[in-house]
Amino acid sequence: MARAAYGAYASMTSFLFATTALAQTVPGSDALDLGVLVLSADNRLETPVDEATRSVTVIPQEEIERQGGVTNTVADVLANTTPGFSQSTEGLTDFGQTLRGRTFLVLIDGVPQSTPLRDGRRSLNSIDSASVERIEVVRGGNASFGFGATGGTINIVTKRPEDGEARSFVSGGFKFSTTEPEDSASYEVQLGTTGRTGNIDYLFDGTFLNTGANFDADGRRIPADTTGAQGGIAEAESFSLLGKVGLNFDNDRQRIELSALRYRFQQDPEFGGISFDGDPANDIRTPAVEGNFNPVNPGTENTNVNLTYTHEDIMGSSLTAQLYYTDLEITYGKFPGFPQTQILSEKLGGRLTVNTPLGGFLGTSDASLTWGIDALKDETRQIGTDNDELFPGLGQPDPVLDQRAAAIFAQLELQVTDRFKVSTGLRHERIRIDVSDFIFVDAAAGTFTPTRGGRLSFNETLANLTASYDVNDTVQIYGGFSQGFTVADIGRSLTDQTFATLTDVEAEAQRTNNYEIGARFSGATWDGSIAAFLSTSDNGTTFQPGTIDILKSPERIWGLEATANFDIAANARAGGTLTLMRGEVDVDDDGDFDEDLPTTRIPPTKLTAYVEFEPTDWWSARVQAVYSGTQDNNSTAFGGGVDIESYTVVDALSTFDLGPGKLDVGIENLFNVDYTPVINQAYNSSFAYARGPGRTISANYRIEF
Repeated sequence: MARAAYGAYASMTSFLFATTALAQTVPGSDALDLGVLVLSADNRLETPVDEATRSVTVIPQEEIERQGGVTNTVADVLANTTPGFSQSTEGLTDFGQTLRGRTFLVLIDGVPQSTPLRDGRRSLNSIDSASVERIEVVRGGNASFGFGATGGTINIVTKRPEDGEARSFVSGGFKFSTTEPEDSASYEVQLGTTGRTGNIDYLFDGTFLNTGANFDADGRRIPADTTGAQGGIAEAESFSLLGKVGLNFDNDRQRIELSALRYRFQQDPEFGGISFDGDPANDIRTPAVEGNFNPVNPGTENTNVNLTYTHEDIMGSSLTAQLYYTDLEITYGKFPGFPQTQILSEKLGGRLTVNTPLGGFLGTSDASLTWGIDALKDETRQIGTDNDELFPGLGQPDPVLDQRAAAIFAQLELQVTDRFKVSTGLRHERIRIDVSDFIFVDAAAGTFTPTRGGRLSFNETLANLTASYDVNDTVQIYGGFSQGFTVADIGRSLTDQTFATLTDVEAEAQRTNNYEIGARFSGATWDGSIAAFLSTSDNGTTFQPGTIDILKSPERIWGLEATANFDIAANARAGGTLTLMRGEVDVDDDGDFDEDLPTTRIPPTKLTAYVEFEPTDWWSARVQAVYSGTQDNNSTAFGGGVDIESYTVVDALSTFDLGPGKLDVGIENLFNVDYTPVINQAYNSSFAYARGPGRTISANYRIEF
């Protein structure tokens, strides 16, 4: 770990010195004002980041659009910008991506996208990043959101209607590999309109993308699904449609808004076959195989409908009521020798949130209680693509899981003094899951065992207590404790026969305890943060040694995160992030943490760095890098026991005010580095040892009218 960190620092320091020298001649920029960024995923209220009492990250629209020069996926935006979040998978899946080593709850405008009953690992890539206004990341649990938030919460906030007369835009772009421009050519079109007429405002936004093949640094075609069956992004078509209509009334004190999101990503690859000709031990990459033997094209379809009502003043309190519906369909690629499968998840839920000022009762002018109720119905199942029976004549191996859940919560925010703030809360969840009868299939033994379903019940009370103290105008320290809870992929646990009875499943649900201490720093021309964390669980979820069956064992994860941003010249800025993490598991539950957690849970050291500058009022530029370190963990589980090699990928981005619009140009993997993404190395499999993309050039032109 120490050698990896030292090498990372040396690499990034050299990079920063080189790019800083380039930027010294350009005029100045303003320091980032964290107070202008708002966070709603912590307590459901829009709160300035610098007032948060825990580790948070908010990625604003400007940064998302800037990253659009090299990626259009939310998962990659997070990997490039967020400490504590794993490296990119370079694919559609977010399997192998964790937040502080644990799974996370993904929301779109507060609507849950994750599928904890049967974890499909597609929740981040269920919307195009071009439709996103900001991304909020809250580490650890909180009372405001639950039903699966063990590592933290990622709330994707979509663009909102703007005031004023109608304003429309259209943009178009292309992307290609410098080694194989014809077969790699990708095309994107986005158009939208927003405005307000009287008391009614509206927004419509559509993005359409056709993606070509990916090629590595040597010009070799990368398999369409780089990890075998989890999901790739090459040779595909996608669209993301977002619509919102809002009505303000009662002198703008009340509002009703209806929004709808439809996202579809579908692969139809010419090279969709799976090869077993890779050899990680001898550094032989897995080749692409011509042909597509999938009965149904792999991909993701996501439909969200969200109705929200807000009232700013009901007897002194503000109220938000939300009713939502989600329909998610995940189709995996067919793996040779196994049926092709889909995960289907349909959710219907509601939230009631009330914020009540308490200053008069507590003797301070700044105290509030956020409280409310959550309700969720979630039906999730995994089926075959041809019909509901994966094995005709035998029945459905995977059970239908029908969850009914409710929660009450309360979160108190108290400004004790001008410098000292406390936040504490409780959340009580009651979850009932009806499990249908199913067939347990032991492919190795050739046996089929009928298994009776039943009902699972969970009752959990979760607590959190965090605080912050402003040492002076420059330094703020914070820290505290929080808990999270998840049913932890019950569908997988049952079909793996991890537990003998449903009662065992109830006893082995996962609760996490999260501890952290950190500090934020801000000056006239710089800002930064540092945080140390520890996360423990008696029933952590990983894989059993030598198999991919679910293992429930005690775990502990700890690490360090840091960020830094500073002006290096009048119109130039530099910065970066650091993520260091370790994790251990007690495999045989004897009190001795005898193994490391695998790389699929705990990523290698990650460093990001950037330099951005604005030489003129019509041109801005940025150079950024991601360094992924070496890792050698002591793990016998899938994804462990593999020597992970380091790599550094550098991107270059520029924006030009050109004619009536704006031109964005990006170069991904500027130096055409030949590397293997972390998840592909961790697989250590002949079918998944694929390289990352080589140098890729993109351009996009946008006009507003």
